Amino acid sequence: MTDRFSEHQTSPSTPVWVSLNRALASVIVLLVLATLAIRYLPETSRCNEMQAQVQDLENKVSNARAVLQFHEREERLLRSNSEYLSMIARDKLDLMQEGEVLYRFDPTKR
Repeated sequence: MTDRFSEHQTSPSTPVWVSLNRALASVIVLLVLATLAIRYLPETSRCNEMQAQVQDLENKVSNARAVLQFHEREERLLRSNSEYLSMIARDKLDLMQEGEVLYRFDPTKR
């Protein structure tokens, strides 16, 4: 059995070449990984920016829908409710009916 192991032993310079080959293969793998990282890193950051923009636009759409709902409700009330219409008209013109007391509250500013 010792003879079989002695047959497979190589010269003393072989381990140096094996080590150099392994080091070279490691360097090549690192270079390939670094190249891939450099190539796709801007894509991921751009994707993150676009997702932030999408979120911002969704927020703006949500706010615009809320404003639209408010104005649609007000229009519906103005068209269908004469009492609401007269109240808004009196408020805008600073008029009041006989016996009516108006209370105005200014919104507090933060």
